Amino acid sequence: MSHVTQNQRPVNKGDIFEILVVDDERGPRELLKEALLDQGYQVTIAKSGEEACQIFDNKHFELVLSDLKMPGLSGIKLLKKIKIQSPETLVILITGYASLQSAIHAIREGAYDYLTKPFQLDELYIVIKNAVDRIKLIRENNDLLEKLQIICKEKELVSQENKTTSDPDTRSLEMIQNLRTQLIKVYGRPGKSVYEHE
Repeated sequence: MSHVTQNQRPVNKGDIFEILVVDDERGPRELLKEALLDQGYQVTIAKSGEEACQIFDNKHFELVLSDLKMPGLSGIKLLKKIKIQSPETLVILITGYASLQSAIHAIREGAYDYLTKPFQLDELYIVIKNAVDRIKLIRENNDLLEKLQIICKEKELVSQENKTTSDPDTRSLEMIQNLRTQLIKVYGRPGKSVYEHE
């Protein structure tokens, strides 16, 4: 990882984004922490995949930045566990092995994006910013879907009180749930094609 002039603007103080950083090596771990703190993000550190799982069990994170190659629980295994527990969480993996195969494998397993060592800090900032923008869209759409669900439930109650059929509203709730599932899939897609790294 290389130091460069920071061109990315810090996040808006009104937006709170906490990133879980996972790396078994102290040097890269501390460098990532300082770089992200400098950009206005909140950072929680984990020294292993196992520790990351323990932290994630007690606190939800929308964004995780993890090394791929770690003793014990690897980055890929951590990714799988996180995706089972929280499908909406975006995971970015860092690999020191510059191979397209490992990148494709990470993306297929559900990684949002990946970085290959050595990388410039500006590369890190761009990838993180793209992920944060994606998270904002997820938040906005979840808020909208919640409001729609409330409206449908209110309409269903009115229909029941008026002794009219509630089937259309039931179908609306099902449609909203299906839409939410599709949005998770769309917004969970990789930030860029793995072929851009070739």
